[in-house]
Amino acid sequence: MGQPTQETPVRAIASTEMQQQEAEVIGKKTDCGPVDALLTVQLRRRADAEAPLSVIDGEELAGGASRPARDVTVDLLRAVAIVAVAVGHWLVVVPAFSGGRFDGVNALETVPLMRVLSWVFQVMPLFFVLGGYANAHSWRSARGKGGSYAEWLRTRLVRLLRPSVVFVGVWVGAGALLRVLGTDPELVRLMAWLAVVPVWFLAVYVVVVAAAPLLLALHERYGLRVLVALAVLATLVDYLRLGTEIDGVEWTNFFWVFLFAQQLGFVWADGTLNRSRGTPLVLFVGGLAALVALTQLGPYPLSMVGVPGEDVANNAPPTITLIALGIAQCGLALLLRARVARWAERPAVLRSVIALNLNAMTMLLWHFTALILVAVVVLPLGVEPVYPDGSLAWWLTRIGAVLVLCGPLAGLVAVFGRVERGGATAVVAPWQRRSSMTRSAAADHMVVVAMVGSTLLGAAAFGLIAVGGLSTGQGRLGIPIVPVVLLAAAVALTTVAAPGRDEQTSAVSKAAGSARRRPTHAERRAAARRGIGAAPRRSGGSGRIRADQALGAKIAAKRSSCS
Repeated sequence: MGQPTQETPVRAIASTEMQQQEAEVIGKKTDCGPVDALLTVQLRRRADAEAPLSVIDGEELAGGASRPARDVTVDLLRAVAIVAVAVGHWLVVVPAFSGGRFDGVNALETVPLMRVLSWVFQVMPLFFVLGGYANAHSWRSARGKGGSYAEWLRTRLVRLLRPSVVFVGVWVGAGALLRVLGTDPELVRLMAWLAVVPVWFLAVYVVVVAAAPLLLALHERYGLRVLVALAVLATLVDYLRLGTEIDGVEWTNFFWVFLFAQQLGFVWADGTLNRSRGTPLVLFVGGLAALVALTQLGPYPLSMVGVPGEDVANNAPPTITLIALGIAQCGLALLLRARVARWAERPAVLRSVIALNLNAMTMLLWHFTALILVAVVVLPLGVEPVYPDGSLAWWLTRIGAVLVLCGPLAGLVAVFGRVERGGATAVVAPWQRRSSMTRSAAADHMVVVAMVGSTLLGAAAFGLIAVGGLSTGQGRLGIPIVPVVLLAAAVALTTVAAPGRDEQTSAVSKAAGSARRRPTHAERRAAARRGIGAAPRRSGGSGRIRADQALGAKIAAKRSSCS
């Protein structure tokens, strides 16, 4: 049998609620990434009963138990990571109100145990590892379908920029309105800065994603040597940061460290980390041992998140401790993968994973806003009990606060999540209305330049927002003009890579033709030997097979237009 990795079938989900949700997802123009698992389930509900010929993600495999195009456990881990980010921030940031003024405490400074827990809640390395896994599959799929780099990158940029623009617009407008209404400008500035704490992630992530195809090509050619090179670069930067007087170079580790994590995701996607049962254990134990050595014997602090008053912060900018942590997290994820896969088969778990992935950006952007809303409303009432930091009563209060904050965040997700789920649509530029066969090379180059420019402008805008917040001390309204203009320019540039109608029609026709082709006898036998599935049974009737093929064509066409 072996480990149930990508071959593990997802159980049938027959409830009416799930059927409605599946139909809704397929009907919407959502980005394909996090909904692959749901699309797989819809095909597999039929496959479990009759094992017809199915098409998943545009790839034909024989048998209903065919290997899914996406590992559902990766989506589950990403959902867990998103929750860990929100919960970790809510535990650490303790707002307060006294003397008519709002203030706050960083629990990392007052509760030593919180520094140990940062090893659990600092999940950014794992997030980039999972992103590397997804980017590898996504780019290879797009490349196999003849898609261009610009189209692939545009889809990812729109996924990131669309909810971000709404978030920035709401907070800029709210900050200006509060100032006009006479609210203390310093309080507005503090709230508009606290709300954007997670935005630093976007400044790094857009660049890492844009570099994924190039680094994947290097991985395919040089393998693990690329990982070693990135680790050496990050270590060299740490040496210059801690051992010399050279300033500024340490900020480059935002890229070397997280590019390493993405590269580790490429290795995972290739199956290299699963070829030996001992590899995940070696990664977990080795990464954990390195982390202990770096923090106990080396010059690095214990906390994986910056603590006020300490000279070195392991996350801002990152140090090689996050590389060690990412290796350990990857190893632990692989060790638990079989159990996670079985757990992910449960209908309730799968629905939660789908919901969390479809709203991942919304949760990341708005979870601090939920904290601010509750603090502004509740703290002046004086109903929150105060206990000594680190006491049992204090911990129970913090856990209660986390549970309370889930309510406002759910409301924010209900309001703004639809923006993230809206898909990657954009205005079609004039030269894009022609098919890719007739478009000039100069136009293709222009689109690539536009997408790279959008990436850099977006990264600059997010970086400035993360540092300065969304309400400045300049002007009566306090609007941060420069980052807002940069973000608007980044969004405008994404409009030049929207596929033209001819290209969309071609993608649909190609996917439909792929769905009609049946695997050869040799392909079915090869699939059976790999344990992917058995040959399709005909007892179910040709009508069910044709219906399954039509559904597969619909899914493949959808993914062709947005991958």
